[in-house]
Amino acid sequence: MVRGLLSTSFSQPLGAHVASDGLRGYYIDFRVKAPDPQWPPAGLMPVDRQLHVDVAQWGLGAFEHFLATDEERWLGAARGVGEHLISSQERDGRLAGGWVHERDYPHTFPLRAPWLSAMAQGEGASLLLRLATTLGDERFAEAAGRAMLPMAIGTASGGVLAELGGGPFLEEYPTDPPSYVLNGALFALWGCRDVHLALGHAGAGALFAEGAGALVDQIRRWDAGWWSRYDLFPHPVPNLASSAYHSLHISQLTALDRMLPSTGLEPVIARFSRYGASRRNQARATAAKVAFRLLVPRNPLLARRLPWARTA
Repeated sequence: MVRGLLSTSFSQPLGAHVASDGLRGYYIDFRVKAPDPQWPPAGLMPVDRQLHVDVAQWGLGAFEHFLATDEERWLGAARGVGEHLISSQERDGRLAGGWVHERDYPHTFPLRAPWLSAMAQGEGASLLLRLATTLGDERFAEAAGRAMLPMAIGTASGGVLAELGGGPFLEEYPTDPPSYVLNGALFALWGCRDVHLALGHAGAGALFAEGAGALVDQIRRWDAGWWSRYDLFPHPVPNLASSAYHSLHISQLTALDRMLPSTGLEPVIARFSRYGASRRNQARATAAKVAFRLLVPRNPLLARRLPWARTA
């Protein structure tokens, strides 16, 4: 029960079908997110209640299944997600290009609707570009390009761009003050990289380079000295990563190091790996996460009744 509550039970390893000369497999293997090729899946929320990250990751998982099996049913499932992303993408106004969340985020971060997620924008673009390359359908590529529009807009204006250490930071949850979620920023940056590689989008390329540089320069902020932090939001207590997210951080930093081998991330990856290999640290991290969830619960009704939540 505790493992499910604390997100310790999913596996998201490095992707096995990544191409060095183009877009093929995704950098993280999301096949666990798509257990069967039925689109839409039975558990999908109505559009006004969806977390668009879940949709994009389901599609990336289906596409990874296709690469692993060459079965058309998996490509058809991924294409279904792509069609959904095109039809649900905002076309006009200040949120143009975005996949808009129409409800408040229910826990952990104070976030009122409507809001966008840089992680959803990046992962959605990454899926759409792989579909465009595989299917030869430019509609998917055009939607991926539009997904970059909110990436250049500050969070105060409805976009997803924040600042950290003098450089750009893409916000999975565009809160005030910024939340600085590590895994979400990396997924968002990869979407920028993919748009640059596939479409020659100079702005996306610059944002990837500058954002990756800023993140690497500030990576010590997510290092608790014995484990990694999930985010930097000023919660009542620090939000340590669950064991699954700590492993994901290692995989993501490894993937980033392969993209940008001159960043000097190897010592960080080795240090985070040592943290994760320690049973003492694993137990300490679980205890810290339980304490965090007692103070910042997932239950939205309980969370709203806490004094610090009401203040936020």
